[in-house]
Amino acid sequence: MRRAAEKGRRGRRVANVIRQIVSETLLTDMNDPRLGFLTVTDVELSEDLRLADVRISVMGDDSQREQGMRTIRHAHGRLQEKVADGLDLKFCPALRFHLDESVRRSVALSELISRARAEDEAARADRIRRGVEAPDETLGCADAPPSTPEENQDEPETL
Repeated sequence: MRRAAEKGRRGRRVANVIRQIVSETLLTDMNDPRLGFLTVTDVELSEDLRLADVRISVMGDDSQREQGMRTIRHAHGRLQEKVADGLDLKFCPALRFHLDESVRRSVALSELISRARAEDEAARADRIRRGVEAPDETLGCADAPPSTPEENQDEPETL
């Protein structure tokens, strides 16, 4: 399926309206605690606007995500009815719900990057402690070039 953004203004408008209606319905009309924290991340429409793939991100562990998707699929009829009422089209797109893992992957990737940075900083601190690497004298001043030993000879030492 092509993304709604590739179909022109009408496809983008229909996709945005579907996303808004599904989001509002899940937020306000469904008081099911099994839904947890979820977000409608994307809606992709078919060329003829007859099918709509709705991407849902559910935060939590695997069982919470599975429970949230089961609850959404259980409420499929109500969501389809709300979308049909909100759209002024001859045919209402049939909704298909899919779990969107992109948010979960981006959080995991951010954690990996943070962990790698912390390991790099710890390794650098260890190299500095062992005298293998000189400490950065311009710490906190990103615009200043690193000082060279020749520059430090002109400055008097202070105790």
